[in-house]
Amino acid sequence: MMKKITIWILGMMILLSSCRSFKPVEVGRPSDLRVASLSGSKVNLDISVPIKNPNIYKITVSQIQADAYINNTKAGKITSNEKIRLEARSNKVHDLKLGIDFSDLLGSDLNVLDILRENRVNLSIEGTLTTRSFLYSKEVPFTQSKALKLSR
Repeated sequence: MMKKITIWILGMMILLSSCRSFKPVEVGRPSDLRVASLSGSKVNLDISVPIKNPNIYKITVSQIQADAYINNTKAGKITSNEKIRLEARSNKVHDLKLGIDFSDLLGSDLNVLDILRENRVNLSIEGTLTTRSFLYSKEVPFTQSKALKLSR
């Protein structure tokens, strides 16, 4: 009898959880960019990005994969496996730690010294956020660009 009740409750939980809609998170414009460290063609950045969760439940961003463009030149790949917990119906600025492999810049016309001298960069990011909530997983595409002042 107890086993039947447990199976029935578990079945109802799965059935009811499948009825809820999974709204994609919204990524806002980056507001600050800081260079955390440099090594070879890899750069670790701290960037502040507003992320909105319109859902009535918590969501975890488990992975970020994107292409970075500096002054309209492909700069490299952005990766982050840092988990970000988004509270239900939240709209907060999150400080992300991103690793960028700038190996694509080696053959480009972009001059890093000019960027450092101007202390400004036009940053564009195109990629996906992998989001998870209970049994759901979804990749959310995003594209953002902004002229940013470099902090040292």
